Amino acid sequence: MNMFLNKPPIFASLTICLLVSISSCANNPGSKELEQIFAADPQLKNNFPSEISSEPNSELPDKSEPSAISTWSPNPQPETQLSPEILPTPLPTPTVAALPTPTPSPLNVIPPAPIPTPLESPVLKKALRDVPTGLRPYIADLSKLRVFQQQQPKNQDNPDATNILVEPQNLVSRRIYARWLVTANNEMFANNPAKHIRLARANEKPIFEDVPKTDPDFAIIQGLAESGLIPSPLSGDVNVVKFRPDDFLTREDLILWKVPLDFRKPLPEATIEKVKAAWDFRDASKIDPGALRAVLADANNDFSNIRRVFGYTRLFRPDKTVSRAEAAAVLWYFGDQNDGISAQMALQTNHKSNQNTY
Repeated sequence: MNMFLNKPPIFASLTICLLVSISSCANNPGSKELEQIFAADPQLKNNFPSEISSEPNSELPDKSEPSAISTWSPNPQPETQLSPEILPTPLPTPTVAALPTPTPSPLNVIPPAPIPTPLESPVLKKALRDVPTGLRPYIADLSKLRVFQQQQPKNQDNPDATNILVEPQNLVSRRIYARWLVTANNEMFANNPAKHIRLARANEKPIFEDVPKTDPDFAIIQGLAESGLIPSPLSGDVNVVKFRPDDFLTREDLILWKVPLDFRKPLPEATIEKVKAAWDFRDASKIDPGALRAVLADANNDFSNIRRVFGYTRLFRPDKTVSRAEAAAVLWYFGDQNDGISAQMALQTNHKSNQNTY
């Protein structure tokens, strides 16, 4: 009966009703059959637990595990606390290195004045003010290479005055351009004598009637003719017997003399139609046939002389005279996109060479 008394009230009431029904039907023939139905299974007599938990939905204790009674102690240990949620480790705060405390300068000590570079020279700055803005960097680098070096005037204490481009907006003579061309080329290739333009010896027979041995630029002009870089009887131009050193330089001669030093190989055959296709010059027919090849070759050079000096133009104007600044800017770079050197590169090379000598 303990088994039924420990059940919930609903289950107990149902059991009592069944027992009353069975008792009332004891004399009924079917009572025996009902008694057999509700009789306990004899196989469960030995296996049924002696005590069943009154908790609903409780499971039978496993014999392999110690019973709850045997494991219970009067001073139970507190339940294990759940570990707090793991939070992401905060990123370390970047540390800023402390700036060193400046050491105070001794009183009454005047720091030495900086030595101005050629570009910072007041004389050179004044000269560059008259140079077109787009050409100033070229002129500054060539000044540092001493391409424009002149004879020291009397009573002149400023050495920078001998290495500036004077009167840059004035027209340049053929003599001056020939001098700059040789000087710039030989300075650019100072470490490569095979690319130097050789000066003529003083005892050479003059090629041009108007450039005698006594001319101050005889060695330079004669050297250009002997190298075949300018038209002369030596290059097959038998009618060119005069150089005209003091005439103003034209755009045509500017390119004709310079481009062979950019490629240093035979220039491509050229026609007026090819020059028109390459440059879209409307006046291509006015270019001398001897200069067409140089003008066409310059079109295929990423470091084109015409583009560097004159910008975009559809008129070449071969007979137009050239300013001193324009003539100088042409000399800032020798070569093409595959092999070349600028005045700036030459300055860096010379600086490293000077450092290695110490």
